[in-house]
Amino acid sequence: MERRFQIGEIAKMFDIASSKLRYWESQGILAGCRNKKNGYREYDVSDLMTISDVIFYQSLGLSLKHISEIELLNLPDHNTLCQQQMAELQKQQQEIEGRIRKLQWHIDALNEITFLREKPYTLETMETLCIVPFELIEIEKLRQYIENPYLYSRVQHTKTLPAERRGLAVPTCEREQYPEILWHGSGTFAVCLMREQICPGYPNDLQYHMEQIQKSHQTGYIISRFLTCGAENGIPYDFYKTYIEITE
Repeated sequence: MERRFQIGEIAKMFDIASSKLRYWESQGILAGCRNKKNGYREYDVSDLMTISDVIFYQSLGLSLKHISEIELLNLPDHNTLCQQQMAELQKQQQEIEGRIRKLQWHIDALNEITFLREKPYTLETMETLCIVPFELIEIEKLRQYIENPYLYSRVQHTKTLPAERRGLAVPTCEREQYPEILWHGSGTFAVCLMREQICPGYPNDLQYHMEQIQKSHQTGYIISRFLTCGAENGIPYDFYKTYIEITE
């Protein structure tokens, strides 16, 4: 006599909820039957194979609707279904990779804050950088900002403080596409962490950093690159990695 299994045994065997087996049965994917003596659901060996197949196809991301139709598909249609699922998974993979990349940017920014706090006014040689003007009404640049807010920059000069221009960092090779350039070049800079309070007037501590650096250096351009926002002692701030050009 062929062995039969109760729903609890099947659930334990496959590590799935009994409610899921009942649902599959209600959708016609799983047959099963009831024991005439006690009324319990029972499954035979062929049901074990069906359950195994359902779990496999679900691992491919196929819906129960598609799984229920697979046995009725001819081979070309079966192939089409699999190709469509492959395309969908590849699309999801690209989206996930994009999210991972952006999350890594954010983690890098947070780590940069820690570094700047521990080693303020370290001298760095900035790689060649191009910054172009950015206004929020410029839709294409706004899209670039949404894709990567760490491109947001502010350009100032020691002689004209506190005047500033907002900009976006773009690849140097693209600078000829823009009619105006706020900054293009490289050089030696003292770097520091600038905090700007998110409130009317946007007070920041740039002047303090300038005073510290000017004790031993002449300064020129000031480039502030956005890192992230966050709170300190309940006060919200924007944090910037600020490059202060050393001109002597």
